[in-house]
Amino acid sequence: MADKLIIIASERLEPGMYVAELDRSWLETPFAETGMLLTNEAQIETLRRCCDYVYVDPERSDAAAVTGLQTKAANGNGRLAQSRAALDKVAERLAAAVRLARRQGRLDIGPLKRAAELLVHTVIDSRDACLWILQLHAPPQLLYRRALGTAIYAVLLGLELGLKRRELREVAIGGLLLDIGKTAVPVPILAKPEALNEIERHFVRRHVPQAIRLLRRAERAGARVLEMVQGHHERLDGSGYPRQLRGTEIPLYARMAAIADSFDALTLDRRYAPAISPHDSLRLLNGQRDRAYDAALVREFIHALGVYPTGTRVQLTDGSRGLVCRQDPDWPLRPQVLVTELADGGRPEHAIVVDAGMRQRIAAALPPAPPPPELGQLESAIAWH
Repeated sequence: MADKLIIIASERLEPGMYVAELDRSWLETPFAETGMLLTNEAQIETLRRCCDYVYVDPERSDAAAVTGLQTKAANGNGRLAQSRAALDKVAERLAAAVRLARRQGRLDIGPLKRAAELLVHTVIDSRDACLWILQLHAPPQLLYRRALGTAIYAVLLGLELGLKRRELREVAIGGLLLDIGKTAVPVPILAKPEALNEIERHFVRRHVPQAIRLLRRAERAGARVLEMVQGHHERLDGSGYPRQLRGTEIPLYARMAAIADSFDALTLDRRYAPAISPHDSLRLLNGQRDRAYDAALVREFIHALGVYPTGTRVQLTDGSRGLVCRQDPDWPLRPQVLVTELADGGRPEHAIVVDAGMRQRIAAALPPAPPPPELGQLESAIAWH
């Protein structure tokens, strides 16, 4: 898929747009083409009935039809809004899958595959924007936030490992469904603020075999998805569950899932521990390499996210504070930082983005905190990619 394709909702289609890809296979539509220029309303209405969103190629479209789309895509805030809308759509699909699992005890994999394709495309197109959204604009429902986060981090690790697009889609589905088995765990246990007793822990651990039952009853789940769901709580030293596997007895995709899932959990408030910064979460994972987590995969994961992942709250050497907003793949210790607090404690009058490692360096990673109220006004200064 071309790098410059623009994702748009199907209700926004207009004549003159060239539709290069769909949110599903072309075989699921009445069109024989694998790409077409829209010339009449009948085509558009058919696409609206078949698809939630499509990928438009601006270079093969009529200029007048895509001028607004290109302007928004080139603008930082437009890219951020586009990524947020895509992740919201993924969360909607996941919510529908969760409702079906709770009410009928079954999974519909088809919509989740389309959601996974959208997630993979969005991460490839705008990885920093996706990480920024996870840290600062994520959906409040914990189950959906955890699923989105784990899927995004797993896809980023897969990209670093050079996985093909089909494999990345499976990784995304696996990440979205790691905790689908919790739909069978009593809500009072999941919501309990105190430490769980032995019986309650047993109920929670049952979410793994319950998820496997759901997946095996579903069609086209895929072996790698099963590996991820079944093994994401296994640990290299045999201390995990449900099978206490050791080392390379744990399949590769399960080892990837364990890292993505653990990292995401550490960056969120849990009933038994407060959130820690993404930077400190990476340090904790790195400290458990070859005991709990695969050392080579942890190293690739750190390289994929950067030493100070996007969204990390940091203090610079001059005393000012800000949020890491963009990574430099050639200099993992020198990300860009959006300044949100000046050295004297005041707020900046205009957006300031600094390259950490040039005039300023990162002195420390800070604990997570609510974003400043003026964040929306400052985000337009960031060159998202």
